[in-house]
Amino acid sequence: MNPIITAFAKGIKKSGVKPSRISVPSDIPFEPEVVKHLGVDFFHTIRGRAIAFGTGLKLGNPDLIVVPFIGDMMTIGGNHFVHGGRRNMDLLIICVNNFVYREIGGKSAPIQKCEKEQTTTQKFSPYSTFEKPFNATHLANSCGAVYTARWTALHTDELANSIAEALNKRGFSVIEVLLPGPNYYTSIKETDSNLLNFYYKNSVIKNGEAPRFVTITPKEKIIVGKFIDKERPTFIEQYNAQLSKTLGDKFTPHGGKNG
Repeated sequence: MNPIITAFAKGIKKSGVKPSRISVPSDIPFEPEVVKHLGVDFFHTIRGRAIAFGTGLKLGNPDLIVVPFIGDMMTIGGNHFVHGGRRNMDLLIICVNNFVYREIGGKSAPIQKCEKEQTTTQKFSPYSTFEKPFNATHLANSCGAVYTARWTALHTDELANSIAEALNKRGFSVIEVLLPGPNYYTSIKETDSNLLNFYYKNSVIKNGEAPRFVTITPKEKIIVGKFIDKERPTFIEQYNAQLSKTLGDKFTPHGGKNG
């Protein structure tokens, strides 16, 4: 089974959260047997809309723990990521950084630079890309995330621990998982095992490192670890506080037993 799914299952078990409370909107396809194994509600969304879909789920039923799985969050749907962090929407984002994705509208992937020249049969970025990639965890922190971490998919125990922590944390949490895929990455089960093993061996754990210093570059070891763990009011908490102050007894707070 895919190492991210294995870590996710372990993280759920460690967290003590019942799978029936977890909803997973994802723009990355999951196999039906995987979803059945996890025991969670799963929604396959259109590309780049998992966070928006998850926001609707959370506002509709605050008792849910919503875990959007996203791939290309940085172009398609990037605005949802930015405003989810700004609002501190109570979501756990699993960002699967596969470094490349299928051509969509002729645009190249903005999350990581590819150093090797690609063949002309790969219609996106055939001669690599010169654009500076996003530092996903730094972007998350800048937007207001309360929890950020990065692991390779082979750091299964560390990833599981981060998932368990974030499932029990209120607010916008982001865990970046490095899982390089083949040239036409189409589902979470498709990985480049040799490249993943290379990333694992060439990574270094620096828990507590400032996210602005963990940019992935070709000439340095990849920094992984848990970077940020802080507290601030969630979107629903801020909403309830503001409307209660304004409307007083006329206002009925929004939220369920845990929201």
